Amino acid sequence: MQISAEVRWFWHAAPPARFKDWFLSDGAHPYRAGGGKTRPDDYLYDPSQVELGIKARGGKAGTEIKGLVAQFPNAVPDGPFKGDGELWTKWTSNALRIDSLPRLLTNKTRALRKFDATGPDPKEIELGPDEKPLRGSLPAAGCNVELTQVEIKEQIFWTLGFEAFGDLQSVIADLRSVASLLAARKPPPMENAVAASYPAWLAML
Repeated sequence: MQISAEVRWFWHAAPPARFKDWFLSDGAHPYRAGGGKTRPDDYLYDPSQVELGIKARGGKAGTEIKGLVAQFPNAVPDGPFKGDGELWTKWTSNALRIDSLPRLLTNKTRALRKFDATGPDPKEIELGPDEKPLRGSLPAAGCNVELTQVEIKEQIFWTLGFEAFGDLQSVIADLRSVASLLAARKPPPMENAVAASYPAWLAML
């Protein structure tokens, strides 16, 4: 079982160009964002369910089951990334299949920033196109921040998500620390972004 604390927004179009450029470049950050490859993800389509997400992730064996455990109002209490947070747990099943069930087929192109939160202050990790660290190994606790283009139903959407991972006792604090660190890098405004989890957003489509 994996535990994560998350805050996420969606754009029903492209994000503001200045914000996208800020996130991707190394002008305001120590490194360029990692990732950039496209992968297919198939989600079980259940528009009545916003507390459970089930998907077959492209390039990875098995089916991921993600469940909402708790909500945290004002998880990020201020700044450009102010928002309510959610605590999720995730499991992977190699026996469960959703091929014959109603699905939403997506193609995702993700730019990723990963932060190591095992020390007193979070530190960004330089990533390659495969989203793996160019030096060292993955941290036991940290936060992923992703800006992702999502193609679904022949439409293009975008999402920005903070996903802190590690121990139950530390994930909310790590989420806040990384949001504060990125806020200090002076991001442009995130106009017209809608706050929602993936299951809640998919239920809107």
